[in-house]
Amino acid sequence: MWALIKREWFVFFSTPLGYLMIGIFLTLSTLFLWFLDTDFNLLQAGFADLNTFFVLAPWLLLFLVPALSMRSFSEELRMGTLELLLTKPLGLWEIVCGKYIALLLLLLTALLPTTVYLFALSALQLENTALDGGSAFSAYCGLFAVGASFAALGLLSSLITKNAVSAFLLALLFCFVQFYLWKALADEMQQQRLYLFFNQLGIFEHYLSLRQGLMTLKGGVYFIGLNYMLLYCCTLLLKRIKNT
Repeated sequence: MWALIKREWFVFFSTPLGYLMIGIFLTLSTLFLWFLDTDFNLLQAGFADLNTFFVLAPWLLLFLVPALSMRSFSEELRMGTLELLLTKPLGLWEIVCGKYIALLLLLLTALLPTTVYLFALSALQLENTALDGGSAFSAYCGLFAVGASFAALGLLSSLITKNAVSAFLLALLFCFVQFYLWKALADEMQQQRLYLFFNQLGIFEHYLSLRQGLMTLKGGVYFIGLNYMLLYCCTLLLKRIKNT
């Protein structure tokens, strides 16, 4: 499985497209947080925290992660190399998890440089104030969990279609639905039970708790369960492809 992870890593960075995707994510986040005159600008917020970044970042990941994952299986399907991969001494779970872990490493590669924002805020803050490190750590965990869920949705999308662009658009739709649409539906509900039910289905509510510094068992179970379910669906699709 580790050989597959390394292969995915080197394939991604073997073309300028890989650097370009991560570079666009970092450039956009930096522009919105430090240079553009928007509500996300940290210099105009008046508070020494990264809350505006954690509001903005999921929407950037909504485009970045599908772009990272769109070729995971769709390119293999298009070129006919997936059948060759399925003949290797690897289980279906190992193949799916290998590609999934490679995507998580790419996600970490995109997120780690943004920790520079913490050092920048620390240098700009007043002498008698301090950054809330615990809250920032919780928010980063939430952001990684959101990105991991998007990665699982991206893998599923890339198994459904052979076309990388179609896989990107399908993953974009899936990620938007799971991240925000359930919350939008919940806001339209008049009954409290329905509101809570739809809110708990989507990623947004669970990420909001982590963004606010609340690390709960319920949130952990939700993200682990969601990712497991999506990866299991990927193995079912792989099994179907293998048997055809």
